[in-house]
Amino acid sequence: MNPSDVKTAADARAIVEERDLSHVKVGIFDIDGVLRGKYMSREKLFSSLDSGFGFCDVVLGWDSHDQLYDNVTFTGWHTGFPDATVRIVPESCRAIPWEDNMLLFLGELAPPADAYCPRGVLGRVVERCAELGYVSRVGFEYEFFVFEETPHSVRDKNYRDLKPLAPGFFGYSVLRNSVHSAFYADLLAGTNAMDVALEGLHEETGPGVLEAAIAAADGMAAADKAALL
Repeated sequence: MNPSDVKTAADARAIVEERDLSHVKVGIFDIDGVLRGKYMSREKLFSSLDSGFGFCDVVLGWDSHDQLYDNVTFTGWHTGFPDATVRIVPESCRAIPWEDNMLLFLGELAPPADAYCPRGVLGRVVERCAELGYVSRVGFEYEFFVFEETPHSVRDKNYRDLKPLAPGFFGYSVLRNSVHSAFYADLLAGTNAMDVALEGLHEETGPGVLEAAIAAADGMAAADKAALL
């Protein structure tokens, strides 16, 4: 079974059993749209497909450096950071190509945390559009820097004087994407395998700058793809 064929909880169980996985990866998007998650045992996944699972609601109250925002009321020290219930979305199933047969399932927060869950908020917007007779179709484009650094070296340099993938300005360079073709090939193969297909990928103007355009998709699917990229 291909991950794209998974539509129901029964399908999710079937593909996990078919791949003989002891664990899968599950994740939800935090208040800033950053993917947070963990490895979950097969048994826990199967029960969670029916009844959901608990995930600390601190992900709705901290930033990407795990520092608490000072103006949130839904969660914080005053609530004790309880668990919120997460619903697994079977149709979000994806293969993670650099982890052998590993699968990823996305989740979304259930009420009352769904009021702040990025996926829940978007879901309500999509529903409103549908009620008005509109269909949301979205394409995302990212421009980003690629550096020849590690998580340690960027901190040692205090995020200054980082070495870019290539120096100088050379937008749309075929020479550069040929020189770095292995990197491009890995990025294209990885995004294809994770159902985040790119309709365009090229050198942008600037040292080490790339541009990636995700093929357009329906609202919720497009947002998942964008956040995963």
